[in-house]
Amino acid sequence: MNYLFSNLFSVTSMLPSNPRIVIVGGGVSGIAAAVSLVDKGFDNVTVLEAEDRVGGRVNTVPFGHSHVDLGAHWVHGEEGNAVYEIGNQLGLLTPSGDFGNIEFIADDGSEVSSFVGMSLYEASCAILDNKEEMKKASGSVENYLTPRILAVARKKIPDNRLLDAYLDWLIKFECTIEGCDYLSDPSAPGLTHYKQCPGDPITCWIRGGYKNIIDILLNEHPAALGKVNPLEGKILLNTEVKEIDWGGLTAFVKTKDGRTFQADHVIVTVSLGVLKDRHSTLFNPRLPDKKIQAIRGLGIGTVNKIYLKFEKAWWPEGCCGFSLLRKNKSAPLEVGEYPWERDIIGFYIESTAPMVVGAWLVGDAARDMETYKDEQVMAACYRTLIKFAGTKYDIPPPEAVIRSKWFSNPHFRGSYSYRSISSEVLNTSAAHLAEPVKNFYKKEMLFFAGEATHSYFYSTVHGALETGWREAERIATMYTNRKLGKCSL
Repeated sequence: MNYLFSNLFSVTSMLPSNPRIVIVGGGVSGIAAAVSLVDKGFDNVTVLEAEDRVGGRVNTVPFGHSHVDLGAHWVHGEEGNAVYEIGNQLGLLTPSGDFGNIEFIADDGSEVSSFVGMSLYEASCAILDNKEEMKKASGSVENYLTPRILAVARKKIPDNRLLDAYLDWLIKFECTIEGCDYLSDPSAPGLTHYKQCPGDPITCWIRGGYKNIIDILLNEHPAALGKVNPLEGKILLNTEVKEIDWGGLTAFVKTKDGRTFQADHVIVTVSLGVLKDRHSTLFNPRLPDKKIQAIRGLGIGTVNKIYLKFEKAWWPEGCCGFSLLRKNKSAPLEVGEYPWERDIIGFYIESTAPMVVGAWLVGDAARDMETYKDEQVMAACYRTLIKFAGTKYDIPPPEAVIRSKWFSNPHFRGSYSYRSISSEVLNTSAAHLAEPVKNFYKKEMLFFAGEATHSYFYSTVHGALETGWREAERIATMYTNRKLGKCSL
């Protein structure tokens, strides 16, 4: 009884009147948490960001005469999407356009049926949208999807080589959606956890890219009309966290440059990729086994984009881009050809960036591409464009290139999360990743936010946004309960 009273007393007495809250990571979830905490009256908030900018995997950069997004691209859905609600209220969003107007081109230069390609994609969407059927399945998304889409494809494509090329493109394209390296990685029943917000799934920002959401949160958007940045002086850039010592009465957050920040609570918002890479050295003492299981079990892949700027548009008006079908993928590499070139999924016109085309890569090819120089990447993309579309279009050399490197950057180590086969085997979930961790004194010390911690909006910006708000509310509730005389062990 005395031990219980002692423990209860220590829990309530350890909640200071003005708690020091350190947020590791200045991405969407970290900024959302910080702003929400300040709005709730917690002014002793510090955001430690390893990069030289805020935003995390929202990374809008100038390119050509406009901007491009190296990270988060579209606003996925409307109803129930917090990002859409914020952007739409300010008139900042627009539909992406008719993605049915995409040309499918084979590697021998022949144009093939775009109708077949898009109908296969639509069929795959219908198959994967059948959540009730998928819940009954076991195994990977690939094992679930392949026989079902093959049954559809064989009725449309009699040529086996062309059939394989369509399916190869479809599977890689689906990987960019799921955020996985291979479609054999995500779990079929795990995919049913994801919830798609009703409405346009690929809404775009009219101008300024996804950075708009960060600017709005920080009152730095023109629509803020002179409001003060709520985090002025509270964000430290170029400040990489080396270790979080969280076992004692207070936490000590140690940075790579030798500084130490004392905290009553720490909100960790780094990507799942960073947690996988560094959890064993980042946290002292080590995290609970259940948390480590979640980090190991949940999946994150690499999806990269390469943007090319041209002097003029060489594609026809209204064209949305080019999907690449490889009928001869097993042929030996040509002189000067890089292996990852053969995994470029397609080149798609950027509707909000004039004269800009974006190429997409996933998995090993995406990581391999990161190791090459800009001029090599630009040459490889041009070589691929000429090979596929050069007989039909007069394609000038691109003027400039910019690309993402989400894996090799140690502050990210991947693009976005998914529910893997391993998570099913380990019986772990986003809820386990999101669960706060208590120190030796039973005080909730570590909190976790970020898209991977969302149970059904994972892999999205609106999911990241909601998790930041969630953790801010969780901390605020602790202090509200203290004022009301409540305590939870």
